[in-house]
Amino acid sequence: MPPRPLRILTTSLFYYYGDTRGVEPQFYYLAKVPQSMGHQVDFFDWHTHAKPEMGGSAHMRRLFLNLLKSGQYDAAFIATFKDEFDQETLEEAKRHTVTFAFNSDDEYRWQDYSRPRAAWYSYMVTNSPDIFAQFKPSTPNLLHCQWACTGFWNGEHTPKDLDFSFAGMIYGSRKEQIQHLARHAALSPFGMGAKDLGLPPNPALPTDLRDSKFQTTLPFETINQIWNRSKVSFTPLDSSTGTTRQIKSRIFDMGLSRSLMLAHRAPHLDAYYDPGTEYLPFDTLEEAADLAKHYLQNEPARQKIAAAYAARTRAHHLWSHRLTPLFQLL
Repeated sequence: MPPRPLRILTTSLFYYYGDTRGVEPQFYYLAKVPQSMGHQVDFFDWHTHAKPEMGGSAHMRRLFLNLLKSGQYDAAFIATFKDEFDQETLEEAKRHTVTFAFNSDDEYRWQDYSRPRAAWYSYMVTNSPDIFAQFKPSTPNLLHCQWACTGFWNGEHTPKDLDFSFAGMIYGSRKEQIQHLARHAALSPFGMGAKDLGLPPNPALPTDLRDSKFQTTLPFETINQIWNRSKVSFTPLDSSTGTTRQIKSRIFDMGLSRSLMLAHRAPHLDAYYDPGTEYLPFDTLEEAADLAKHYLQNEPARQKIAAAYAARTRAHHLWSHRLTPLFQLL
């Protein structure tokens, strides 16, 4: 880590996909974590500034550049979604500081989105090991930085009063997966889309979690609290397009929850956590249901795997671990 605190400008969505009921996790990853590491971080919410009533995208880009030029920043962390920043703005930005693009879903967005924009930044950051291995030779400024855990929500001593849960957005194949596991293993879903599943009320659900507000978009803090209360957490890894399995941020987000991670078998996941000892992989929904029920009836075995999952996360998979090598480039 550099010997002095850095000045960083982070820009991303502040609200989760623009929904004011939840804060975008990138805000925690790229602003709050560096701040907790002792760096000075200013945050610019490009989504709010780009609204028509605020002046639109062109006005937002001018504001961003004015802030960047006046701030004497050591680096800018930029997490975009579509075409919020154009080539001219980003090439101007990297003349004033070192810019890092943090893009996700490169498993299916690399060719059409990230790759054409790589040269617009000082560094293009991908969390896909395959994309990094394949395209680093032709993209010299490509870096690999995997998802990680913030460390802000520690559930290691939180009582586990939820048996089997899912917390987050319910889309695509997740709907059928969650319906199956709710029927066959009493899975309790929380988050956007849960109220559309048509599931009967779960009488075993803690009273405070029965409110309808838990069936819509949830703040990231609330999602972490649900993980922290769960004995077993369903961890689906299908992409939103349904075309691939990918490493999702939730794998690491809930790493200190002391929940048992029950996850799809996915490429590269075993490089981060040992199957069977730090998490439980499954291939079919029937297998997932059987595993959930087995470990809910074997609390010492569940606790052993959940504790190993937390220990590996704390030792190797915090956002402070991921960001330190990037800071050393400055």
